[in-house]
Amino acid sequence: MSFRAGAAPPLAASVVVAIALFAGAVLGAPWANRSLQDGFPHEEHANLFPLCTTCHVGVVEQGQPLWPEPAGCASCHDGVVESRIEWEPRTTPRGNNLRFTHERHSRAVTEKDPADSALIRECSACHNERGAPRMDVRHAVVGQCIDCHELEKPHVDVASEACATCHVRLTDAPGLTRENIGDFPEPQSHREPDFLLRGHGQAAKGPQPSGPRAVAASCATCHSRNLCLTCHVDALESPVIMALELDDRPPLYAASLPVPPSHTAAGFLRDHGREAQRSSATCATCHTRESCATCHVGATPRVVASLPAVSEGRAVGARLTRVPPPSHTSEFREGHGPEANARPVTCEGCHERSMCLDCHRPEATQQSRYHAQGFLTRHPSAAYAREASCSDCHNPAQFCQSCHQQSGLVATSRIGPAGYHDVFRGFSLGHGQAARQSLESCAACHAERDCTACHSAVGGGFRFNPHGPGFNAARLLSKNPSLCAACHGTAIPGGS
Repeated sequence: MSFRAGAAPPLAASVVVAIALFAGAVLGAPWANRSLQDGFPHEEHANLFPLCTTCHVGVVEQGQPLWPEPAGCASCHDGVVESRIEWEPRTTPRGNNLRFTHERHSRAVTEKDPADSALIRECSACHNERGAPRMDVRHAVVGQCIDCHELEKPHVDVASEACATCHVRLTDAPGLTRENIGDFPEPQSHREPDFLLRGHGQAAKGPQPSGPRAVAASCATCHSRNLCLTCHVDALESPVIMALELDDRPPLYAASLPVPPSHTAAGFLRDHGREAQRSSATCATCHTRESCATCHVGATPRVVASLPAVSEGRAVGARLTRVPPPSHTSEFREGHGPEANARPVTCEGCHERSMCLDCHRPEATQQSRYHAQGFLTRHPSAAYAREASCSDCHNPAQFCQSCHQQSGLVATSRIGPAGYHDVFRGFSLGHGQAARQSLESCAACHAERDCTACHSAVGGGFRFNPHGPGFNAARLLSKNPSLCAACHGTAIPGGS
């Protein structure tokens, strides 16, 4: 430190030295060499600044800066009295999603209770733990806020609507980084066992009792729609989810989709179709149409068709692996024919005809596992001769008829050259004997009304006698009169 001759008396120099020593004792040499950006040591300046507003004048005077100017700090930290420091005041708000400003908070407090109008100058009410020294400050002591607003639970567990008291929606806080958001504390409710499957959906619904529901304030405070899109297939149809804005800053949910307990229950695979048809079913939350198509082939069930298809803006949804039902054991493979014949619609839920033909009609170069090679070419005569009971494995009304139609073996008229019975135009003259020998073959294509068009004593037709030689009408009438009524109606000969 140097003085020009006559510029200052020795007493003045001693006063300056005393002030420098005082400042050095207060500020402390260890801090003087570090950057103010690392955090200001309030406690070391306690005796220099009896009022917080000395540096933070913007708290009480609107339009004034909230932080001290570098020139004010340099009055001491000039490199002579104290070491120089690097200090640039913040020009942008701190990264947070607080609704709070000192001016707004002061106005709200004063409107509520004019006696509290001096709260704005009571910095320790918000920035000090109870009993802590005045300059042992924090950004904000959340517990003080909770107590003052008379909220009973810990910070992140307060009622959903209380969040909007202090916080704006996450998408309205552009200063927050992904790291800031990732450090948000997790509410206790998020740790409940059923929160992912049931609890979060109920908690996300806004408080409106009617009309379009907005998303709960607690969800919008911490989450964006992007989080919901990682799981929800039906996000575009959900007014609650669509009430959230898109924002890619929040960390995405990285765990796998939880499996509902009902999906692991015995018999669920068998009964899930019936459950999906209930009005309360929530299948569309996790399943897309493509998800169900992993197993459901052929004709698409109505319930599956009502599910959303994979598209942009939707989650991929549950990804399934096709597995056989528990009933499909090795024994079932050998004896599945009768069951498939009795309930073909059940089989069609998962199987297409091509799957059946892999075994039942193999390629010409492969050896058949059920029928001899080349059996397809001679199966009409085999069926006619009853070499085996075709109906044990095949449903004549569906399997045979649909195969014949696909192969083009379809008659275009009842009688005449357009028929296809063994390519024999006179087949109709001897078809009675064929019908008596293998009626199941006839039923593959024909219904009873086809026969009654000619063989009927009532309602027109050629009135050909459908009864063969030695027919005992009384016996049949006593066993099954409904069969007689198909042709004779109520005028059954010999009937009562």
